Amino acid sequence: MATKKRRRRRYRLNPKFTRFLIYASVFIALIIYGYNGITSAIKEIKYKETNEYKLISLGYSKDETSLLLNNLNEETIVNILNEGKYNELYPNILSQKYYLAKNYEKYITYKEHHEKEPYDKVIAIVNVHANAGWYNEEYETDTNKGYLILVNKFYHLSSDYERVDLQNINLKYAYADNKAAQIVIAAYDTMYNDILNELNIHLMVNSSYRPYKDQEEIYNDYKNISLKYADSYAARPGYSEHQTGLALDITSLEHPNQKSFTESEEYEWLKNNCHKYGFILRYPEGKEDITGYNTESWHFRYVGVDVATQIHNENITFDEYYAYYLDK
Repeated sequence: MATKKRRRRRYRLNPKFTRFLIYASVFIALIIYGYNGITSAIKEIKYKETNEYKLISLGYSKDETSLLLNNLNEETIVNILNEGKYNELYPNILSQKYYLAKNYEKYITYKEHHEKEPYDKVIAIVNVHANAGWYNEEYETDTNKGYLILVNKFYHLSSDYERVDLQNINLKYAYADNKAAQIVIAAYDTMYNDILNELNIHLMVNSSYRPYKDQEEIYNDYKNISLKYADSYAARPGYSEHQTGLALDITSLEHPNQKSFTESEEYEWLKNNCHKYGFILRYPEGKEDITGYNTESWHFRYVGVDVATQIHNENITFDEYYAYYLDK
């Protein structure tokens, strides 16, 4: 007897229901699309209200805009926006390596009055207070900084300051009546022997520790010529590094004259190697606007090997180093 095949029942959606699902899907898609569109529109409207959008609209790049927003407060940003135009001064100031936030307004003011001055020079001049004019600002030297104390035309020592570790410098490599801090003499001794072995040059210390009273006499002698001359070649009493016991005026037996020493082989050697012993050329050429002194090829200052090496590698003065790394 043959078995009857069971028919499978086929289910079909009602055409009306199918159309409903299609319409519903389209409607939902439109709602989602509309929502996203509205959301995007709202976001765009809100973004156009941001300082970021406004700065970019003025011509600042995204990187410049980030620089401004990350370094300046809201009030300063608003002032920039109120100018209504792009100004290269702001991002260029902020992007400088030795930029200090506390000096922002001073940088702007100085640059506006010295348009041709390079930005890095503007930063350096303001950081070391040179924008104020020599001796127009006075600061007590922080004597707790050890051999990193700063003495220049703004930072001064009292008339009775004297290091307690001063020693006479050996007459083998110094003229009579020269004293310096123990750590300075030890470093100089090593440097003296190394250049002697390498070049057969005999370094000599002409001047070193100088008490306040001696500074007065030297400065007054220069001042008899003129005040400008005195301030270019000597420090006012209390403003001389020689009072610290950390500075040495060096020439050599072979070139005892300062002019000939400047053109000598030993001077070149010292410029390139003194940092290895903890010394720096304190008043280098091209930095007169920073130090306030004409170039002195003979004036070397002890700051320790690490700091001296950093100053040498970055090609900055001790004034710049102090302002950025110690006093910021």
